[in-house]
Amino acid sequence: MPNDEPLTPKTGLVVPQAPALSAAQQAVLAELYLPLMGPLAYSLYAALRSLQSSENELSNRRSHAELLGILNVDLPTVLAARRKLEATGLLRSYYQQDELGAMYIYQLQAPLLALQFFADDLLSVLLLDTVGELRYQQLAGDFAAQPIDLTAAKDVTANILDVFHVDSQKVTTPPLSVQKVRAQLAANEPAEDHSPVLSDDDFDWQLLGQILKQNYVDLKQVASSRQLIITESRVYGISEIEMAKLISEVASLTTGQFDENQLKLLIARRYERPAVSSQQVATEATVATTTTKDNKASAQLSTAEQQLVTYAKQTAPYDFLSALKQEKHGFVTSGENRLVHDLIGRGVLPNAVINMVIYYLLQNRELAALNRNLLETVANDWQQHGITTPEAALMYLKQRKQPKSTPTRRKNNRPTRKEIMPKWAQQQQQTESGKQPARTGKQITAAQRKQLADRLAKLETNSEKED
Repeated sequence: MPNDEPLTPKTGLVVPQAPALSAAQQAVLAELYLPLMGPLAYSLYAALRSLQSSENELSNRRSHAELLGILNVDLPTVLAARRKLEATGLLRSYYQQDELGAMYIYQLQAPLLALQFFADDLLSVLLLDTVGELRYQQLAGDFAAQPIDLTAAKDVTANILDVFHVDSQKVTTPPLSVQKVRAQLAANEPAEDHSPVLSDDDFDWQLLGQILKQNYVDLKQVASSRQLIITESRVYGISEIEMAKLISEVASLTTGQFDENQLKLLIARRYERPAVSSQQVATEATVATTTTKDNKASAQLSTAEQQLVTYAKQTAPYDFLSALKQEKHGFVTSGENRLVHDLIGRGVLPNAVINMVIYYLLQNRELAALNRNLLETVANDWQQHGITTPEAALMYLKQRKQPKSTPTRRKNNRPTRKEIMPKWAQQQQQTESGKQPARTGKQITAAQRKQLADRLAKLETNSEKED
């Protein structure tokens, strides 16, 4: 977008403090960015770094005349170089006017890592068109580290939590001094950061990112694998610290990237363990029930149902399914595992409610294995009825069992069948066919015979008129 804001040598400028570049970032800047933007833009980037202000106060501003003196060029040349920095993502420019006059705020951005640069479609294609295919291959080879064959090696790298003792409470709730420093550093961060910004939900992405960053895992790929990480953590009840260990195990030591399939296989091998016994389930549920406060819904449930509710809330769906299958002397099939994964991945029902769906199908419906159609039908029905807790699921099932009306039943508990044809029409049909009506314990009276004869005569008269 062209810059229409006025710019003169007297226009002020402020360059907020930016983190120093690492040796790897400086190499990327000189080898990959320099061919794209040219030597003047490269010099402008260095000149702006020399004009950084540690106070970050807008009143402490410099003028563009000082920048022109450093570069020894005119203003249009600086403007053209500045736009190249902006186009390649190395600079963010902001215009502002206050009581001191017009000024520009230049926020320097760190260059991408080599792997990220070559993964960017625009930058990589632009570099190829600029330097040619031969030089492009040479640059890619220079930044591509030759990996060592580690197939026969065993990873014995120590994890930070294996070496240092960290209070878990302090990790989940950082001390006040840590929070203050973190807030100060966050306020000094550039407006645009290349690290992924992960949403804040039940899963503590900040804690996961901190651990993985210390293990040199590519956080950009972690962001792209967000759905997988959430699904696996919900299925198996994996904490943020445990998930960080798993990702670190499958991540490459050279690139920091990991294969999602390897992560899924590792989690499957690690957590698809034999289910706990039914006695352990009952013991855990009993202990947990004593610490659970009864609410209005749970007060209407029996002790066994409250134990079931507590266990459903505290157990991951795969463990819950395994426990039920073991009680039935069965095992979890690969198809059932995929069904649970798919249902959790949709994010329509909480884990505890999904456990109740599994319980309903395997226990109440007495199915030998989960069926996709039934599983999706029940889950869809419960979602439409707003079932969000195990208590609500049990109450809903009880309401479904109650009949809407109580029909009259015979001694064999079968409802009395209603006759479609009225009795007088049945008698008329029998008379016309020359058959005597069945005895019902009472003989037909003379008045009833006369009434029936009158009806027959009337029917015959109407029939003759129609003819």
